Amino acid sequence: MKNMMHSKTGLIVILAIFIVFSLLSARLFNGVRLDLTEGQLYTLTGETQKILSELDSPVTFKLYFSEKATVELPGLRTYAHRIKELLEEYKTLSGGKLKVTFVDPIPFSEEEDEASSAGLQGVPVGLRGDEIFFGLVGTNDSGAEEIISFFQPDKEQFVEYELTKLIYNLSNPRLPVVGIISGVNINGGFDYMTRQRQPAWVVMQQMEDLFDVRPLADDVDEIDPEVDILLLVHPKNLSQQMLFAIDQFVMKGGRTLVFVDPFAEADQPPAPMAASASRRSDLTPLFAEWGIALQDAHIVGDFANSLVVNMGDGRNPVRHIALLGLDTAAFNDEDVVMAGLESINLSSVGILDLLEGATTTVVPLIQSSAESQPLVAGRLNELQNPEALMESFAPTGQQYTLAARITGSAKSAFPEGVEVEEQEVVAEEPDVADAEPVMVKRLLVPEVLENSNINVIVVADTDILSDRLWVQVQQFFGQRVVSPWADNAGFLVNSLEHLAGNEDLINIRSRGRFSRPFTKVEALRRNAEEQFLAQQQVLQEQLQETEAKLLEMEQMRGDADSAILSEEQALELARFQDEKVKIRKELRDVQHQLDRDIESLGTELKMINIFLVPLLLTLFLVLMRVVRKRVT
Repeated sequence: MKNMMHSKTGLIVILAIFIVFSLLSARLFNGVRLDLTEGQLYTLTGETQKILSELDSPVTFKLYFSEKATVELPGLRTYAHRIKELLEEYKTLSGGKLKVTFVDPIPFSEEEDEASSAGLQGVPVGLRGDEIFFGLVGTNDSGAEEIISFFQPDKEQFVEYELTKLIYNLSNPRLPVVGIISGVNINGGFDYMTRQRQPAWVVMQQMEDLFDVRPLADDVDEIDPEVDILLLVHPKNLSQQMLFAIDQFVMKGGRTLVFVDPFAEADQPPAPMAASASRRSDLTPLFAEWGIALQDAHIVGDFANSLVVNMGDGRNPVRHIALLGLDTAAFNDEDVVMAGLESINLSSVGILDLLEGATTTVVPLIQSSAESQPLVAGRLNELQNPEALMESFAPTGQQYTLAARITGSAKSAFPEGVEVEEQEVVAEEPDVADAEPVMVKRLLVPEVLENSNINVIVVADTDILSDRLWVQVQQFFGQRVVSPWADNAGFLVNSLEHLAGNEDLINIRSRGRFSRPFTKVEALRRNAEEQFLAQQQVLQEQLQETEAKLLEMEQMRGDADSAILSEEQALELARFQDEKVKIRKELRDVQHQLDRDIESLGTELKMINIFLVPLLLTLFLVLMRVVRKRVT
């Protein structure tokens, strides 16, 4: 009875504390939000808030989540709840310009048909194979539509970027303009090796579906102001005039994606010149100001990421350490450009070095493994068997940068301008029709000498874009059918889409993860498993020793009475059985101790959440109230 009274008194005290805390917090902190989560999960970045505040026209978000069909998927339901909370935060900060609705597309409903027709991804679950949806459709007032086909829990750190990009695209529906300058036949052309016309690379089709792609002349002194992103593929033998144009584009804030190469295999010179012609890209003057350098005559040999190639003619496949197949271990998973990519193939890839004293920030996007070594690029000219590259191969233990993002302050490579020669017709008499052209000199003067935050992505390989490294192309009734087997095009599109955003969108980086592992519980579990495995190993060793002992005694007995155990064998077997039971009990004790430790930890956390946190918050509120009274 006395315990019951104490229990009731405790509940009354807890209820009183809760009521006091609720009343005080409602009065003192009305409208105030405090985000104490690691990584500020419930606080949108300043860049997102700015984009939301600048919305000119209404945008509507419709989140489709299969609420009823995911009852047995608690992890996905928790993630969906986080997304809903995030969308509500977007709605609040938009000042009424963003409208958010939530839809449960139950099977065979009109809502399910809407989700499917919008292009959302349905995932079959359960015995009946009903599809669940967890995607978003965004529309603007002119009817333009953008979607997120499915919110993948393993990509949650990029959710804010994806949502904000979707809003930006809906409020800026114009296709970004990509201007291309290429030193290889990315648009197709004559192949001197096969002596046939070649179609455009598949990546061109990928880009043309998403961007306004415009080939640019390589003899201009200014990039077209309409170009949003400049794409350089194997820039080679560019004139000072062209380098000046690229320099000023970057200095004026133009976003640039560069693919360079110490040995561009797609650069196929005519046969007589093939052995001696240089296949190296060259942007040295610009790279020097951007804080990087492409190693002059080296490629990366990477044993851990090397691919095995078929030599044909019945010969065994061999490992090619200059032909690389990279997976997520080589990617910077903190950068949104690499989001969703699983594999990228590179060939004769170069090395990007950070220059000493650079004023820019260089962040690696793709790196080699530690089982790498620089190789002389010239060895590829006469390479007949890739196994030859393994001769004297000695990994340095260093990871080399193969692709990087460059931001920060950079100066113009041409502060004094560039003097160019041009043909002009100079006639003494205006009516003279056959006046001879003469060469005249003209000074190109830079308009901008420094940019405090350039946005450039550099990749030390151009073959990454060629069809042979990522896609299979077949002809089907006169149509090209493409089957990608690597994410090379995805990397290109990700980079372009990211650079196409405004400055605020580009500056949004990955946020923390909503899910938080119970690290203390995991540590307890790991310790228990180590003990469990150690005990299990002892049992196995004792079992083997006993079986060996029994076999030895059996051999000593000979064939007589083989079915009957001797007294010594019976005692040994009984001892083993007792020991086996004892060790199994110890194993159960280890597991039970683990459960007790976890339960004890859970009890402590409950006590903290129920008693300590409300008490501390109440005391804090009372203190704030006292301070306010004294101030007033």
